[in-house]
Amino acid sequence: MSPYNKKTLLVGVAIAVIIGGGVSYFASRSPDGLEKTQADLGVTQPPHEGVAAPALVFHEYGLKWLGEGFWSNAIAGVAGVLLVLGLLLGLGRWMKAGKSGRDADAPASRQP
Repeated sequence: MSPYNKKTLLVGVAIAVIIGGGVSYFASRSPDGLEKTQADLGVTQPPHEGVAAPALVFHEYGLKWLGEGFWSNAIAGVAGVLLVLGLLLGLGRWMKAGKSGRDADAPASRQP
């Protein structure tokens, strides 16, 4: 990776972490799109029973073991950004490794 690409990646990650950590607190005060639509339609319960899944780590845009407040939301936002970044970088490396392996296995083409 060239120095320009590394610098661009680091600046992008820093911006994402700042937005994920700072804006997540303010965004969580309002209901999300699904909750707003349910409230507008007067639907309080879904028409059928869904799968009951416990809130293990992230609950209502925060970390339940930190309680409620800015730091709970900020740390959850930063953790979410880093989790998605790690998944995308891992997927990119996996795809690049697969492409390199296919190129090495392909027979050399003849050039006229």
